[in-house]
Amino acid sequence: MDKTLKTLHLRLDSTSRSLTKNAISQLIIKVLFTSDLPLTIKEIGNGIKDVLKTAIAPNRIEEGIEKLLEKEEIIYAKKKYSLSRSNRRTLNKRYEDSTERLDRLVETYFKPFHSDKALVIDWFSDATIEFFKSYSKEWISDICHKKSEKVKEKSSDIFLHIKRRTFNNKNLDKKDYAVLVERFVDCIINKKDADLDAHLWEYGTSAFAANLLQSSIGADPISIAAFRDSKCVLDTNVLMNIGLEASEYHNTIKKLDGIFSQLNVTPGYFHITEQEYINTVSNLNKEILRNVEKFDYSVIKETDDHFIQSAIKRECSNYEDFQTFCQQISTPPEYIESKKKIEIFNDDPKLDIAIENAQNDENKKTELNTIYKNVTRKDKRDAPLVHDVGIIAGIEYYRTTEKAFILSQEISVNKYSHTKPTVENLPLAIRLDTIISMLAIDNGGTDVNPTDFSNLFADMIRFNLQPDKNTFKITDLSKLLDTELQIEQLPAEEVVKIANSLHGNISKGLSDDEISLELNREFQEVKLKFVDDLAEAKDSLSFEKSEKERLKRQEAKSANVIKGLYRKEEVEKVDKYIKRSRLIFFGGLPIGISLLSCLGVYLYQNDSELSNFLSYWIALAVNVIVWLLTSVFISKPMIASKSAKQMLEIEEIVERRYEEGIK
Repeated sequence: MDKTLKTLHLRLDSTSRSLTKNAISQLIIKVLFTSDLPLTIKEIGNGIKDVLKTAIAPNRIEEGIEKLLEKEEIIYAKKKYSLSRSNRRTLNKRYEDSTERLDRLVETYFKPFHSDKALVIDWFSDATIEFFKSYSKEWISDICHKKSEKVKEKSSDIFLHIKRRTFNNKNLDKKDYAVLVERFVDCIINKKDADLDAHLWEYGTSAFAANLLQSSIGADPISIAAFRDSKCVLDTNVLMNIGLEASEYHNTIKKLDGIFSQLNVTPGYFHITEQEYINTVSNLNKEILRNVEKFDYSVIKETDDHFIQSAIKRECSNYEDFQTFCQQISTPPEYIESKKKIEIFNDDPKLDIAIENAQNDENKKTELNTIYKNVTRKDKRDAPLVHDVGIIAGIEYYRTTEKAFILSQEISVNKYSHTKPTVENLPLAIRLDTIISMLAIDNGGTDVNPTDFSNLFADMIRFNLQPDKNTFKITDLSKLLDTELQIEQLPAEEVVKIANSLHGNISKGLSDDEISLELNREFQEVKLKFVDDLAEAKDSLSFEKSEKERLKRQEAKSANVIKGLYRKEEVEKVDKYIKRSRLIFFGGLPIGISLLSCLGVYLYQNDSELSNFLSYWIALAVNVIVWLLTSVFISKPMIASKSAKQMLEIEEIVERRYEEGIK
């Protein structure tokens, strides 16, 4: 839940949203840089989709482009966008500098090595990516706070993490494994120079950008869980938008079809909605045909009515064509698009009774009309009011035994929903644009995990999509760090409470600014609560706290003693292996082979033209030469590599023995 809350905070916080726009602007620049020709906004969107592995809402790309145009970083001509020559030269220079810097760092901190240099450079880049995937927070802490040594405190974990990655690298020479890992950790923790600082900033801000971008795409886990395996009751106004090509929601509804299929959401409508749909559309059809009969096609096609425009998109041009169109839409649609069939929920007599009783209840009608009047300053017409009271009663009946919600654009239905509790985080009613936002339909949908930025970060580095060094500042990174630490310090139950409250505000359709304000208030309330609790309990907990810390220190000392004994035993095993190996390879084998050679001379000396003495000396000389060569090029490197590997594994063995010992 921590990750989910962090992601939602990044998505909704006003500062984070502004920084995310910067990150998108940088992606747009990189997409333009990779193209030799100017690009349309659609082509830019396709390029961003290739990077993010999902499409994002067009308005987000437009905002990024506007920002770049204001700063004169890109050029607009003939409805296409491109980089200026100077900007392209700057980017080329930046990439060259980055490549040369990697080369210098490998030369400075990792030589000598047996592997090909290009492979070591690739490994170093990959190792840095792995470091920032797991330890970005520690790195940010160290650069934001002078006295912080969070990376150093994690040195053992970093060593083991990079070791696992390195030992699986089949391209490197095995003799380099141990020394490269040791030098990497030493480099990250202890070395300081301009090249290294620039390298870490480039990778660190890329990880930061990837985190911002990933947090802004994909449906959050709470929303996915809330809507999964539920029943969606469609209101008349939503049914009337389905299938209409000119509807502002046409493309989004098409995507909703696939997401409902993935989440096993069953869409349908009540019989009262079917009747309201037929009556409403019948009146619309009469109006459409009356206008078609009355006005010329040149006038008709200019109207902004989305029913008429949908008919025109279906190539209707004369009265008969429009008649056919009216017949097509005269009954509710059967599918959202092509996957999810829209059912008629009329197979439960108790449902019909619940709806009928509510429609005859004057109190319920008065309650809903009051909600409508408070917003619009006028009374709701009787027929729609009776329908809305009925659809609410129907969904309340369903929600006693299953997950169900109304998808509606109607004001009073949604406002009524805000006064009722959610069921498993599912609201009673929700607007179409709100469900679009919650399930990130225009920004990745349910296929993208917004809490995991690691793959995007790796791709940004590998495809040279790093943000410009001035895109972010240390204060920006510090803001992210403060948020993460604030969430991590909260008790688990408070994190769940805040996350669910945040989800509830989103489902109400509040604006981003309102949601962000409420979120910050929740954080402050929790902080104040725990400050008060701490003040009240300070005296009573003082002794327990000091005693607990003493026991923890004692336990740590005991653990260190036990681990020290295990470590000593394991080191002794490695030493014994080294001594035994040296004895065999540098003593036993040379003596044994020499004796065999002398035996051969003795057995075959009668066949030799050389004297016995000379034969023995030649045999011994050959053995010494062979022994020296095998010792230098085979035995010694083999023993060193094996012993180094065993030494690297000692800490894992010690930890495993300790864990097994305390079970």
